[in-house]
Amino acid sequence: MTAAAAFWAVVIGALAHFPGAPFGTVLSAVAFLAFFVIAGAHYDRMAIVVTQDGVLFRSFFRRVPVRWDDILRVEVHPGLAGTLYAVATRRGLVQFTSLLARHRELFQVMLERARLARSR
Repeated sequence: MTAAAAFWAVVIGALAHFPGAPFGTVLSAVAFLAFFVIAGAHYDRMAIVVTQDGVLFRSFFRRVPVRWDDILRVEVHPGLAGTLYAVATRRGLVQFTSLLARHRELFQVMLERARLARSR
Protein backbone atom coordinates (compact mmCIF):
# COMPACT_ATOMS: atom_id res chain seq x y z
CA MET A 1 0.00 0.00 0.00
CA THR A 2 2.83 2.37 0.84
CA ALA A 3 4.52 1.77 -2.50
CA ALA A 4 1.28 2.44 -4.37
CA ALA A 5 0.68 5.64 -2.40
CA ALA A 6 4.25 6.76 -3.10
CA PHE A 7 3.78 6.02 -6.81
CA TRP A 8 0.64 8.17 -7.00
CA ALA A 9 2.35 10.96 -5.05
CA VAL A 10 5.13 10.93 -7.67
CA VAL A 11 2.51 11.00 -10.44
CA ILE A 12 0.89 14.05 -8.84
CA GLY A 13 4.30 15.69 -8.55
CA ALA A 14 4.97 14.99 -12.23
CA LEU A 15 1.57 16.34 -13.23
CA ALA A 16 2.34 19.54 -11.30
CA HIS A 17 5.19 20.17 -13.73
CA PHE A 18 2.82 20.02 -16.70
CA PRO A 19 0.69 23.17 -16.67
CA GLY A 20 -1.60 21.76 -19.36
CA ALA A 21 -2.46 18.57 -17.45
CA PRO A 22 -6.20 17.87 -17.70
CA PHE A 23 -8.13 18.47 -14.50
CA GLY A 24 -9.68 14.99 -14.68
CA THR A 25 -6.23 13.39 -14.80
CA VAL A 26 -5.04 15.31 -11.75
CA LEU A 27 -8.27 14.53 -9.90
CA SER A 28 -7.92 10.82 -10.72
CA ALA A 29 -4.34 10.77 -9.43
CA VAL A 30 -5.43 12.50 -6.21
CA ALA A 31 -8.28 9.98 -5.80
CA PHE A 32 -5.87 7.04 -6.22
CA LEU A 33 -3.46 8.56 -3.71
CA ALA A 34 -6.29 9.07 -1.20
CA PHE A 35 -7.50 5.49 -1.74
CA PHE A 36 -4.09 3.96 -1.07
CA VAL A 37 -3.40 6.17 1.95
CA ILE A 38 -6.77 5.25 3.52
CA ALA A 39 -6.43 1.55 2.66
CA GLY A 40 -2.90 1.52 4.07
CA ALA A 41 -4.09 3.14 7.31
CA HIS A 42 -6.89 0.58 7.54
CA TYR A 43 -4.59 -2.42 7.07
CA ASP A 44 -1.93 -1.00 9.39
CA ARG A 45 -4.51 -0.65 12.17
CA MET A 46 -6.14 -4.05 11.61
CA ALA A 47 -5.08 -6.84 13.97
CA ILE A 48 -6.37 -9.96 15.65
CA VAL A 49 -4.80 -10.67 19.02
CA VAL A 50 -5.23 -14.07 20.65
CA THR A 51 -5.12 -14.16 24.45
CA GLN A 52 -5.72 -16.83 27.05
CA ASP A 53 -9.28 -15.55 27.64
CA GLY A 54 -10.32 -14.84 24.06
CA VAL A 55 -9.54 -12.87 20.98
CA LEU A 56 -9.40 -9.14 20.25
CA PHE A 57 -10.50 -8.00 16.79
CA ARG A 58 -9.18 -4.54 16.00
CA SER A 59 -9.93 -2.53 12.88
CA PHE A 60 -9.57 1.09 11.86
CA PHE A 61 -12.85 2.04 13.54
CA ARG A 62 -13.48 -0.46 16.33
CA ARG A 63 -12.10 -2.87 18.92
CA VAL A 64 -14.10 -6.00 19.71
CA PRO A 65 -12.85 -8.21 22.54
CA VAL A 66 -14.53 -11.64 22.44
CA ARG A 67 -14.24 -14.36 25.06
CA TRP A 68 -13.80 -17.91 23.75
CA ASP A 69 -17.20 -19.00 25.06
CA ASP A 70 -18.85 -16.07 23.24
CA ILE A 71 -17.85 -17.44 19.81
CA LEU A 72 -20.89 -19.24 18.42
CA ARG A 73 -19.53 -20.41 15.05
CA VAL A 74 -16.91 -19.70 12.43
CA GLU A 75 -18.02 -19.91 8.81
CA VAL A 76 -15.54 -20.26 5.96
CA HIS A 77 -16.48 -18.71 2.62
CA PRO A 78 -13.99 -19.42 -0.18
CA GLY A 79 -14.00 -16.94 -3.05
CA LEU A 80 -12.03 -15.72 -6.04
CA ALA A 81 -10.17 -13.07 -4.04
CA GLY A 82 -9.42 -15.42 -1.13
CA THR A 83 -11.18 -16.91 1.85
CA LEU A 84 -13.51 -14.98 4.15
CA TYR A 85 -13.86 -16.14 7.76
CA ALA A 86 -17.12 -15.00 9.35
CA VAL A 87 -16.99 -15.27 13.15
CA ALA A 88 -20.45 -15.16 14.73
CA THR A 89 -20.22 -14.05 18.35
CA ARG A 90 -22.62 -12.95 21.05
CA ARG A 91 -21.26 -9.43 20.39
CA GLY A 92 -22.03 -9.58 16.67
CA LEU A 93 -20.33 -10.64 13.46
CA VAL A 94 -16.60 -10.16 12.99
CA GLN A 95 -14.76 -11.05 9.79
CA PHE A 96 -11.22 -11.58 8.58
CA THR A 97 -9.76 -12.79 5.30
CA SER A 98 -7.00 -15.02 4.04
CA LEU A 99 -4.94 -11.86 3.45
CA LEU A 100 -4.14 -12.06 7.16
CA ALA A 101 -0.91 -13.94 7.83
CA ARG A 102 -1.44 -17.34 9.49
CA HIS A 103 -5.22 -17.17 8.92
CA ARG A 104 -5.56 -20.98 8.84
CA GLU A 105 -3.79 -21.29 12.18
CA LEU A 106 -6.05 -18.59 13.66
CA PHE A 107 -9.10 -20.47 12.36
CA GLN A 108 -7.88 -23.70 14.01
CA VAL A 109 -7.16 -21.95 17.32
CA MET A 110 -10.66 -20.45 17.32
CA LEU A 111 -12.26 -23.83 16.71
CA GLU A 112 -10.22 -25.51 19.45
CA ARG A 113 -10.47 -22.86 22.15
CA ALA A 114 -14.14 -22.08 21.49
CA ARG A 115 -14.80 -25.85 21.47
CA LEU A 116 -16.48 -25.76 18.08
CA ALA A 117 -16.79 -28.73 15.76
CA ARG A 118 -15.34 -28.35 12.29
CA SER A 119 -18.11 -28.67 9.73
CA ARG A 120 -17.59 -29.33 6.04
